[in-house]
Amino acid sequence: MKQIFIGIIMVIMTMGCAARVDNEREKEQLMQTDREFSALSIEKGRYAAFDRYMDDDAVMYRDGAHPFKGREAIRELLSKGGGGALEWEPFLAGVAGSGDLGYTLGKWVFTVTDSLGAGQKAYGYYVSIWKRRQDGSWKWVFDSGIDGPPGDQQGFYGDGELQE
Repeated sequence: MKQIFIGIIMVIMTMGCAARVDNEREKEQLMQTDREFSALSIEKGRYAAFDRYMDDDAVMYRDGAHPFKGREAIRELLSKGGGGALEWEPFLAGVAGSGDLGYTLGKWVFTVTDSLGAGQKAYGYYVSIWKRRQDGSWKWVFDSGIDGPPGDQQGFYGDGELQE
């Protein structure tokens, strides 16, 4: 009887271990997905990139507007965005213990080249929330960005100063 009890405990412990997620590996995979998303934005444009990585039920917040919900509404918004190149770099990610939900935070740069060839840049921060699909890929379900200070410095304010 004691051996059966020990066997049951071992099976339960093994099942618990199998359900755990390698959180550091998952965070790096999500950061890499976000970097690939940005690279596609540079290569093919932001419309193609956002469409490729978007979940069908995605929601996007933009300053001064009501939320945009669903693929068609977001496509329409992005199609009116005009020219310019959007690129970004995530600097922080988190993934739920279940491995099916995550977020990335990062800094973006939007560059518009004028008729004389001079680039005008705008900078900001963003947050994206991601959902893992059945095939293991990540799709963003929420995206929002804010204007931020110019330059390459990034981080958080805490204790009265910028902390990287």
